[in-house]
Amino acid sequence: MKPLSVGLVLLFTGAAVAAAWLAHQVLLLAFLGLLIGVVFSFPVDWLAKVMPRALAVILVVLVLAGGAAAVGAVVVPTLVRQADELRESAPRALSDARRWLRAKQGEEGARKTEEQAKQTAGKAAEGALKAALGLVSSATIIVLVIALGAFLAHEPDSYRRGVRHLIPARHQEKFDETWRRASRSLRRWLGGILVSMTIMGTLTGLGLALAGVNGWLLLAVLTFLGTFVPYLGAIASAIPGLLAALAQSPHHFLLALLVYLVVHVVEGYIVDPLVMKRAVHIKPALLLFFQAVAGAVFGVTGTVVATPLLVCIQEAVQYLWVERVRS
Repeated sequence: MKPLSVGLVLLFTGAAVAAAWLAHQVLLLAFLGLLIGVVFSFPVDWLAKVMPRALAVILVVLVLAGGAAAVGAVVVPTLVRQADELRESAPRALSDARRWLRAKQGEEGARKTEEQAKQTAGKAAEGALKAALGLVSSATIIVLVIALGAFLAHEPDSYRRGVRHLIPARHQEKFDETWRRASRSLRRWLGGILVSMTIMGTLTGLGLALAGVNGWLLLAVLTFLGTFVPYLGAIASAIPGLLAALAQSPHHFLLALLVYLVVHVVEGYIVDPLVMKRAVHIKPALLLFFQAVAGAVFGVTGTVVATPLLVCIQEAVQYLWVERVRS
């Protein structure tokens, strides 16, 4: 290859990397849309056997929207009531914390700690205000991602062909096989994670309800959502439940801790081997490392999409590199 050609290739490669970096949030949201499209494809593929695919997509979106509205009408009032209960229990927890601080640190130490806590609370309030202001934009983004997923579910092959045309002809066959394998692994992972999320959320809700922890339904929903992010999500979703139980009593805290431990043992020894490892297997250390890198570089969105993105990368590396080296 001539020096000029090499220079042009490097120039265009650098420009592409720079553009991808500047638009990384858009690319991550596009990947989320791809995930939504894969989720939609499960019922759409089945319905498309008996009706036009466009009608199947519309029907799936309407059913999901109606189901979400119906569940919201039933669940949201309970969630609001339980959130109010958690908010009302906060002063009692603060009073208990004051007494504990006075007993451990004395009056002066307790006063300093309270001042630091007030400063932290003020910063948290500012952050909460910013989060509230961002709800509108977040809702808009969610609608756009769902719309993108619906379009992808409607005509998946046309988008694949569009990307395929960007690949040199001699590599298009490899691209087709890589796409097929990555799509298959992604569908398996999504199916497995949805089952895992449902099991974990249900078990957590039942356990906390039996333990008498206030806000158990809200905490079960948090566990359901947190399970989408392996390891880190499970830890993060357990913290609110433990704090809510501690606000009630040490006895409730111990019961809640036992519930979370049992649920995560069930996940590690039953759900993962029977569901997730049959779908797709990723080494835990590799997954945690990739989550940390994605979170550090791309923020919360990077952490959320880290696992499915790693599923696709792992499948591509396995086909394009590992299998060819072994052969």
